[in-house]
Amino acid sequence: MELVHESILTELKASGKLPTPAGVALTILELTRNPDSSTEDINLVLKGDPSLSGQILKYANSAASGCREEVSTVNDALVRLGMKMVQQLCLGFSILSTSRHGQCAGFDYPLYWARSLARGVSAQVLSATLGGVNAEEGFTCGLLAEIGSLGLASVYPGEYTEILRDWNRGSSAELSAMESREFSIHRHQVTCALFEDWRLPETFGKAALLLDLDELPTAPIDRAELTRPRQLAYLLGLADLAAGICTTTGLEQDQLVLRFLEVGAALGIPEQEWIETHDLIRAEWERMGQVLDIQTQNQPAMSRLKRRAAESEKSGELKDFEENGAVGRTEEEELLIGSPDPAGIDDSILQTTTGLDILVANDNPIEQRILLNKLSEVGHRVHFASDGQEALERAMQTSPQVILANWSLGKINGLELARMLRQSEQTQGTYLIIMTSNEDRESLVEAFEAGIDDYLVKPLNHDVLDARLKAAARLVQLQEQSARDREILRQNVLKMGKLTRQLQVMALEDQLTALPNRRAGLEQFDKEWSRAMRNESTLICMILDIDHFKGVNDTYGHDVGDVVLQRTAAALKTAIRDSDTVCRFGGEEFLLICPEADLQMAMKIGDRVRRTIEENHIQCPGYDGGVTVSIGVALRGPEHESPQALVKQADEALYAAKENGRNKVCIYSD
Repeated sequence: MELVHESILTELKASGKLPTPAGVALTILELTRNPDSSTEDINLVLKGDPSLSGQILKYANSAASGCREEVSTVNDALVRLGMKMVQQLCLGFSILSTSRHGQCAGFDYPLYWARSLARGVSAQVLSATLGGVNAEEGFTCGLLAEIGSLGLASVYPGEYTEILRDWNRGSSAELSAMESREFSIHRHQVTCALFEDWRLPETFGKAALLLDLDELPTAPIDRAELTRPRQLAYLLGLADLAAGICTTTGLEQDQLVLRFLEVGAALGIPEQEWIETHDLIRAEWERMGQVLDIQTQNQPAMSRLKRRAAESEKSGELKDFEENGAVGRTEEEELLIGSPDPAGIDDSILQTTTGLDILVANDNPIEQRILLNKLSEVGHRVHFASDGQEALERAMQTSPQVILANWSLGKINGLELARMLRQSEQTQGTYLIIMTSNEDRESLVEAFEAGIDDYLVKPLNHDVLDARLKAAARLVQLQEQSARDREILRQNVLKMGKLTRQLQVMALEDQLTALPNRRAGLEQFDKEWSRAMRNESTLICMILDIDHFKGVNDTYGHDVGDVVLQRTAAALKTAIRDSDTVCRFGGEEFLLICPEADLQMAMKIGDRVRRTIEENHIQCPGYDGGVTVSIGVALRGPEHESPQALVKQADEALYAAKENGRNKVCIYSD
């Protein structure tokens, strides 16, 4: 997995569009995980990003924060909101600032962020209801749980558009399978790799990898038996269901409402309490959408949605919808979420090649009007900011090619603006011209050291301004040519990375079952063996064999046999622990390695595997039934000199299980 994650990150970083929190947000993530950090520490870090500080203040003074008195300083906001909430907001603001748009025509960016926010809010609210997961962790993981799809859309915009078109909003598992066929990775693996790179808790990545495996229950379950990653994955699955209700309409929404109520009943939560829980989710989603500038829409109360869903079910409309499947979003849904950008691409790609995108930071209305007329006449596209703070925020949002800024701009003057622009990777290449009436040598030296590219003396000579902008245009053209060259290099890196990963998968993965192959399984067995020897810990080896599999092939054909192997492997993966390793050992045999497991645990795991496969109903053209497995178990002891010796004993135990009637778990004994 480490090699795959390294390959993914190499490609994402080479794309130049890596969906990631900025440096300040990452630093704050680290600080909030350190119990010794204080609000003063975070306040000091936030001073390095005035744009982020301003957004935190906006949130602190919004209705969502529950604040009655106006908050005027970042330190007061930190005290009011708490460090964990600031962590959440920094993640959201930072990633949103660079990933609202993109070049993937088939990727609906507004819907992606609306649903991500709804999922984060749902996970935060539901964590309090279900327990087991911290509310702040629920929000963060919910917000970013599908960041891998944004990553694939960024790196492979053309290919991912084709995948989304063919997928046509089918199941999550179907999308993962299509991604794996095309890229030899799927979005949850990308999410896990990004979480590791951001140094988020390991549980987050493990939960992301489980998202296609865990099904929400229709009968009561004991969640206490679930591992922490599975608890979080379960919470995310439920949060995604709640988020779907927020971001859909019509029959699709009716279907999700009934499913949500069904799961609530399975969890033993009174229906009215469950309904009120979703109403709380909806209200918080709408409030947070206003703060984060994510377009949402007022949805009806859950009690009303429940009545409408019941009517749809009673009339038979819902049954027809489920049988025919959803085909795209309705016009009503498009209005709910908002239409994506034309062709789903970045604004800069839609702009003409003539003229420059210029941001003018000037608080004088008369000078603004004059500059607008003069610059527009020669084909430049002009936008205005009235002070340094607004100029910084707009520069981060729109990435202008040139900024014309007054030296004096209120709280943030032109020099401070220059320093802040040069600190950000997003704006460090923006051409900056300062307009000033101060021409003394020391001031100009200070300005160039701060990072300006040129200056103009006020009152402006517009012929000189035009000449300076022509010089800026030449530099911009060189930068764009350099960007095109980097794009060619990026494409080459992507091709090599994709080829390398495909070779890795071919070498270590069984192509039929998508499990690790024999070679990969034995390599992992060697690692677990060495670890068990060092730590003097227990280690269990199991060999599983599908009963009467030859009869399936002989009676129904090898195509059906392949389906049986695939479905059995999928069921097997759901029955083992997160720390266990399973591989296809050969034919219809599987090898299962269970570290730190004694014989009592081995029997529990083995019997759970046996029952899961026995209860797994397999249906495909020409076949409708199921299979059973026999399992041989061996426990590592001081007499074992190698993993091969343990495998041999497990194989002998398997033979005993076959001899004693099959569909059994047998433990090796002398």
